[in-house]
Amino acid sequence: MIEIVPLPYDFVNEVPAKSIDGHLEKIGEQIECAWGKAPVFLDLDQIDDTEAMKNGTHPLGFALSECRVRRLHVIPVTGWDRDDSYNDEVVNANRVDNFGVCFRMVDEDFVDLDNRLKSLLSSLGISPEGVDLVLDFKHVGDEKTTVIALISIINSIPFLDQWRTLTFVGSSFPENLSAVSANTIGIVPRIEWSIWELINSKSGTIKRIPSFGDYAIAHPSYVEIDPRLMQMSASIRYSARDVYLLVKGVSVRKLSWSQTKDQCKKIVALPEYSGASFSWGDEYIMNCSKGTASTGNAETWRRVGTNHHLSLAASQISSFVAP
Repeated sequence: MIEIVPLPYDFVNEVPAKSIDGHLEKIGEQIECAWGKAPVFLDLDQIDDTEAMKNGTHPLGFALSECRVRRLHVIPVTGWDRDDSYNDEVVNANRVDNFGVCFRMVDEDFVDLDNRLKSLLSSLGISPEGVDLVLDFKHVGDEKTTVIALISIINSIPFLDQWRTLTFVGSSFPENLSAVSANTIGIVPRIEWSIWELINSKSGTIKRIPSFGDYAIAHPSYVEIDPRLMQMSASIRYSARDVYLLVKGVSVRKLSWSQTKDQCKKIVALPEYSGASFSWGDEYIMNCSKGTASTGNAETWRRVGTNHHLSLAASQISSFVAP
């Protein structure tokens, strides 16, 4: 799932840093570059309901049109909280493309899931067979409590066997790295993966096993901080089988991003390191440790860590054998 981030904010002038047109002008090109022509969900929930393109087009309609020109297989995402104009674009996209729709249901939906799902199906004029159903738990903490809740929720879903796909999504990644001391490696359990493993062992209790999804190496909530107040440390986020390894340095204002060369050396020396051939991200880490790749910046290391994480998660899912 690709989720369009909120408009960036200009904290100095207290206005958005760019227009919605500028924010989405390369959306088709960016999705094709990142994902190719494989099926992908597209969610614009983080874009304010009042936003419209300069020509009056709805942002979702514009984004889908740009993807359609490139013949991309983009499935629009909606949910209970979307307004009529948003859902009109979802209906139109399904009519034109016939790719179906993704329902993204979150915490507040779970208490009345039966009614909300039936209402969405009715209002959008679609059957469960054309819907990919995502149960997004966002940030997850206690493993056992979440497993119990997930089983109960799934077993209460109407038309359970008819949904095109069913996916559990969650993330235990911290909101920031403030709890990790400078020049150390923090360890955070990948609780969402443990939850999915447990769910797969409950085939006698749960009526349908969901697929797995997470937020890669990010917390589910968007937090934009005034860069004038930000104290950013050089850090690399590296996913392992059942933990996140958070390799943290000191402020980049003190030692710049040159610290990441030594951080890469630390990762390469860890037993959790997957090897340079595992992914583009892992190759970059190896090359940086040798001084043959740039020490980069914040965007570089988020890209490197995300690439490794996607490769790891795909490998884990494809090789998973249920108990």
